[in-house]
Amino acid sequence: MQKTILLSLGLLISITSFAQKDTDATQVRAAIWNYINGRNNGDVEQLKKAFHPDADLRHVRGDSLRIWPSAEYIAGVKPGKKQNCVARLVYLDIEGNAGQAKVEIEYPNWKFADYLNLLKIDGQWKVAVKSFAGYSIKKERVLFVITSHEKMGDTGRKTGLHLGEVSHVYQPIVEAGYEVDFVSPKGGQTYMYGDNMNDPISLRMIQNPSAYYKLTHAMTPDQVRVDNYAAIYFVGGHGTMWDLPEHSQLTDITKNIYEKDGIVAAVCHGPSGIVNVQLSNGKYLVEGKKVTAFTNQEEAAAGQTNNVPFLLESTLKERGALFQAAENWQNNVVVDGRLVTGQNPASAGDLAQEIIQLLAQRKEQ
Repeated sequence: MQKTILLSLGLLISITSFAQKDTDATQVRAAIWNYINGRNNGDVEQLKKAFHPDADLRHVRGDSLRIWPSAEYIAGVKPGKKQNCVARLVYLDIEGNAGQAKVEIEYPNWKFADYLNLLKIDGQWKVAVKSFAGYSIKKERVLFVITSHEKMGDTGRKTGLHLGEVSHVYQPIVEAGYEVDFVSPKGGQTYMYGDNMNDPISLRMIQNPSAYYKLTHAMTPDQVRVDNYAAIYFVGGHGTMWDLPEHSQLTDITKNIYEKDGIVAAVCHGPSGIVNVQLSNGKYLVEGKKVTAFTNQEEAAAGQTNNVPFLLESTLKERGALFQAAENWQNNVVVDGRLVTGQNPASAGDLAQEIIQLLAQRKEQ
């Protein structure tokens, strides 16, 4: 009887201990994300929740160490100023009332490793010490343009961006050492679809926290700094047909990148974003150039001829483009100088390789 009571008591203590550890882990994560989100969004009150009043920051740079109070750090944050960073919690370890965590924070040109020491005082977890170091990750950048439009005309069906046309271009470009950012007319997240949502390359992308965050937190056009980009790529998806052609900010961004010796690329319905791009000489970007895109025949085969606002192949030809089509659904990539276009989703992978080759040539010049 006594053994049974002791065993039950031990089991109860063990369960209580595990439950407390789970509670502590949840509260520690909340404190860490108060720090990350507070810094990223310029939310001073959220930062104050994250740090203990006596906390300090320690910046390691080369052989030097700078230490200053968290109150000074928080006072230097401009309220409401966005930082455009991506953060990832790498590890978290909790023992009793002390915890340690490593956070990686990536800005457009810098990457930081933050080592956080947290303490539980009066039942609340707070960051007591933040030690960090960073290094430059400045790379040539490629701007991916995605649609914000999610309605397939008057059909009542959804559309948006084609995920495969993101992932099959994103992955090779990133692996080649380039940085990718996303922009859309409205910013934020857009409905995604694709022929095969279980495609391993697409799954790899959406399971990558940094890549998925960027894709689902696209910039708005007014946040784009044209000088940062060596190339611009228009992702396809039927949604592009409604909101990209007449978007003056995006057409201006495209013109400026191209006229600064940058690369312009588009696949499938993505070329809808370049049909109205006019250069400084008044000519359309596609005039007299060999291009391809989702063809009239493919639109008919997909049953969407009467649902889209215009036929992409026909409009490109009206703009003076030298349109080159392959058989329906066949891989077809056309390169004319610094303009690269692909016919359909099957063309995305080869289009990425052509972009990479042109970027490499640009570096050598």
